[in-house]
Amino acid sequence: MSLQEKYQTLLELANANGTTYELAEGDGVLHVTGTAPSDEAKAQLWTEYERIDPDFQSSDLILNVSTGAGDAGGGANTYTVVSGDSLSKIGSKYGVAWKAIWDANRDILNHPDKIYPGQELKIP
Repeated sequence: MSLQEKYQTLLELANANGTTYELAEGDGVLHVTGTAPSDEAKAQLWTEYERIDPDFQSSDLILNVSTGAGDAGGGANTYTVVSGDSLSKIGSKYGVAWKAIWDANRDILNHPDKIYPGQELKIP
């Protein structure tokens, strides 16, 4: 099964909810980069991604979707930690290395393995 076939329902959802995106596949990873029309549409994509690949274990998809409003700011994204998160899990959601998140948040994190629900992390 190709990666596009594996993630077909996610791509169909993106089309249905008005997300514009580009696909690139290489080295066993499917890159989906685009813009969702709203935070709700973006959240729908992440929910579908987690349904297909629970806990984002496969590491065969990089989903880099922003919202139209978010592009205007040009700054870093923020993420609120939830129970069960790790820097690597968060990084896989945004297509960035856990070390980059660690480096961007050293002012509030004492150790990369010690994050807590409710913390606001900068995503570079």
